[in-house]
Amino acid sequence: MKLRTKLLLVFILTATGVIAGYKVVNSIFFRPQNPAFNYAPEIKKIKLYFINRDGKLQAEKREIQGGVGILEDVKICVKELAAGPKEAGLFRGLPAGVVLNGVFIDDNRCIYLDFNQNIVENQAGGTTREMQMLYSLVNTVLDNFTQVTSVRILVEGHEIKTLGGHLDITQPLRSKQLEY
Repeated sequence: MKLRTKLLLVFILTATGVIAGYKVVNSIFFRPQNPAFNYAPEIKKIKLYFINRDGKLQAEKREIQGGVGILEDVKICVKELAAGPKEAGLFRGLPAGVVLNGVFIDDNRCIYLDFNQNIVENQAGGTTREMQMLYSLVNTVLDNFTQVTSVRILVEGHEIKTLGGHLDITQPLRSKQLEY
């Protein structure tokens, strides 16, 4: 085979590999725009669930400057939740120092919230406190984003069995009324 033919064959194979690789990467990481999950930024009214004096979850209404999609809006909501309540008589659900590292959503519309280690290390209390913390978070996400069906909690990118040693969080979580 001539050198020119060999070079042409190498070029064609390389180009085919690059195009195929691009299509695979693009289909995995860059999904088509979906209006349920991607939209124009605007002021949004949200409800953040904090703990009241009776130990039940109570919504505090706020307005936020939304982002360009659900993942960005969830980050903003969780950041507001972590900052704590503004209304008197309400108490934070998440421990101090909690940082949301990342958010992603799967094909089943389950949203994954990846937190820093502080969500485990700074968690204090028993089963009731752990339940309040979890459902403060879960109810905030599910009540504000109806296109999401459930929530999973990760810590530093890893699935964990429990946040405080009492409740199993290995399965997707759905909203819950806290009645004591």
